[in-house]
Amino acid sequence: MTRGVPRPHAAGYGWLRLLPVLAAIGYVGLLHTPEIEPSIWDWGIALASGSLVVAGGRYPLTVTAVQSGMLALAVAVAPMAPGMVQILAGVALAELAFRRSGLPVYVGTTLLLAASAWNHFPGYTLAANVMITVLEVALPLLLGSYLRSARELARAAEQRAVDAELSREREATAARATERAAVARELHDVVAHHVAAIVLRVGVVRHVVPSADARITEALEDVHAIGGQALDDLRGLVTALRDPGSVGAHGLLTGSDLSAALDMVVARTRQAGVEVAAKVEPGAVEGLGTAHRHAVLRLVQEGLTNVLKHAGPGASATVDIGREPGSLRVAISDGGGATVPAAGSGGHGLLVMRERVELLDGSLRAGPSGSGWALRADLPQETAVAEPAW
Repeated sequence: MTRGVPRPHAAGYGWLRLLPVLAAIGYVGLLHTPEIEPSIWDWGIALASGSLVVAGGRYPLTVTAVQSGMLALAVAVAPMAPGMVQILAGVALAELAFRRSGLPVYVGTTLLLAASAWNHFPGYTLAANVMITVLEVALPLLLGSYLRSARELARAAEQRAVDAELSREREATAARATERAAVARELHDVVAHHVAAIVLRVGVVRHVVPSADARITEALEDVHAIGGQALDDLRGLVTALRDPGSVGAHGLLTGSDLSAALDMVVARTRQAGVEVAAKVEPGAVEGLGTAHRHAVLRLVQEGLTNVLKHAGPGASATVDIGREPGSLRVAISDGGGATVPAAGSGGHGLLVMRERVELLDGSLRAGPSGSGWALRADLPQETAVAEPAW
């Protein structure tokens, strides 16, 4: 949409339209001499002509026509006023040419030309009077037309800039869509294929070796379940990448799913051999926005994965999620195990967690705690809009 050039009064310069009134008073006053006394007609016509400029922005043709008539009247009855009225009539014509085009400008020009011809200078030749009259009309007409052209060029340049920005945004959106499609294709064709193969082979082993040790059977069942869940997550991620609108305004994880997802993460970690004590304060994860829900889940997942990786089976860990004044607390710690990572370590997973937390204007602290490792994130509280019931 093309934006218009602000009017003078919109920019705080409306008071400038009152200056012609003062100019009219000063003009007549300066011509006042003991030999020449301004008449009531001189004062009245000069003040009226100056006051008309106030309405020129809204009614340029009307003001030009009235100024032309007042110029003719001043020539007839107010010998000291024609000079000032001629100037103000030229201002009206310039504003008419600036704000209008076509027939209104032709009409205003004709009226002022006729009135200016009436305001001839005694003692000048006919050619000189004609030249003066033409200049009195042509100069304001050309000035107004030039300003109008400059305004239209500025508007066109602004519109081109807006169009260019919209074009860049469309190109960026298309590029992001292409990138998402490429990532989705790789996930579907490579990662999902390999995970599906793992799930299939584990399922085959479960049926081929039915009499295996109970612990092996339990481990196979766990691997099969985790692989199946990973496939479901991959399908959802591929769908979101290909068509973000298909997963709704709140993403892949809804508020009601978060508690169940946290329980599943804790249960899987326990199945892997880590004793997990999970404490989630009542209502702590209710009403969170999409980004906060995903951040909480990924923090717990990565934190417990690090416990399993560094402390190993047989270790113990605690998960504590609760509300603080103005923030949501997510803390994961362990009592130590075979290996305790050095301060500042954590690799790519810790870096990703820190980036996710900082995107929400939160803070993340991670490091040794006693004989183990502790991680704590504080996320500013955010209340999600009510989710629609589908």
